[in-house]
Amino acid sequence: MSPVSLKIPTFEDYAHFYEKRFLDEVVYWADDSHYEISLNDYAYGRMLAQNEGEILERIIVVNGESVGTITARDYVERTCQCTLGIVIADPACWGHGYGYEAIKQFTTILATQGIGRVILETYANNKRALNCFHKIGFQKKRVFFAPNTGRFIVQMFLNLRPPKPIGEVIRPGDPRWKAPKH
Repeated sequence: MSPVSLKIPTFEDYAHFYEKRFLDEVVYWADDSHYEISLNDYAYGRMLAQNEGEILERIIVVNGESVGTITARDYVERTCQCTLGIVIADPACWGHGYGYEAIKQFTTILATQGIGRVILETYANNKRALNCFHKIGFQKKRVFFAPNTGRFIVQMFLNLRPPKPIGEVIRPGDPRWKAPKH
C-alpha cells in the first residue's frame, strides 16, 4: 500500500506546512513569488477558491502527515482540460516518488470530473520532475523561454481516459436520463 494519499483540504492541513511552503527553495521550484501572506489569508483563500469552483485541490499526505498540495485550475469546459500544479512543501520529501503517486491518484479524480486533458509546466532544468511526468505518460508539447524567470519552461500534457462505468449505463432517450449539471 502506498504511503501517499490525497484528502480534501482543511485549515489545519495548510497550517501544518505553511512555514515550509514559502521557503526559498520551494518557491524557486514551484515557480512562485514570495508572498507576504498570513496563514489565515493563505489557507482561507485556497479553501474559498475551491468552494467557488476556481480550483480543485487536494492535500498530499505522506504517512499521515500533510506535505503539500496538488491543484487543478484554469478549467476549459469546451475542451475538458485543466492546468495541473503540484507543490511538495517539504524538501525532505522530494525524490521519494510521492509526487508521482499523488499525480496518479489526482488524475483519476480529474477523469471522474470529466477532465480529458491535463497540462502542466515545469522548468527545463527540473530533471526530477520531468522524469516523474514522463514516467506517468505526459508528453512534451513545447519548450519556451520565460523572460520573467530567465529560464526555459517545458509544457507537457496528458490525455486522460474517461472512467469505465460500473453497471448499467443510462443514455439520452432513456426515461431515467438526467442531463449533467454545469
